[in-house]
Amino acid sequence: MALVRCPECQREVSDQAQTCPGCGHPLGETALRPGAAPYRYEFKSHIRILGLPLVHIVYGPAWLVGFKPAKGIIAIGNMAVGVIAIGGLAAGLITISGIGFGLACLGGVALGIGLGVGGLATGYIAIGGFAVGYYAIGGLGIGGHTLQSDPHLLDLLRKLLPR
Repeated sequence: MALVRCPECQREVSDQAQTCPGCGHPLGETALRPGAAPYRYEFKSHIRILGLPLVHIVYGPAWLVGFKPAKGIIAIGNMAVGVIAIGGLAAGLITISGIGFGLACLGGVALGIGLGVGGLATGYIAIGGFAVGYYAIGGLGIGGHTLQSDPHLLDLLRKLLPR
């Protein structure tokens, strides 16, 4: 048995370890094989823009990965933060998620500034079952212009969506 350095946290680790006991970074090929228990995957592209990796992916069960978010221009993971963020909980300019925060959001709970589309949606334009925004379209719309309060909005939608 020899000691190797973890590429993530620089801690000395046994060469037999599948993951670093300090940070959980996968070590060796066995840590990245699907079906090997436990399965965890992390990828960071070498291309960096403004100090962030172009693509950062963090995948694995929360008890193994911890609450380590993917952070990058394009971020994908259980938790994701980036310009384009895809994950269970995501924050970014454009998000696709279970719960998302950003300029344009698509998800179960979409808390958008500009556009929110989801079961519960907020934003300047909000579309969803429960929509809150300046322009709100949904089962329950709350805002300055809704299907219930603005007949011009309904006419606009009919023009945009021909039969």
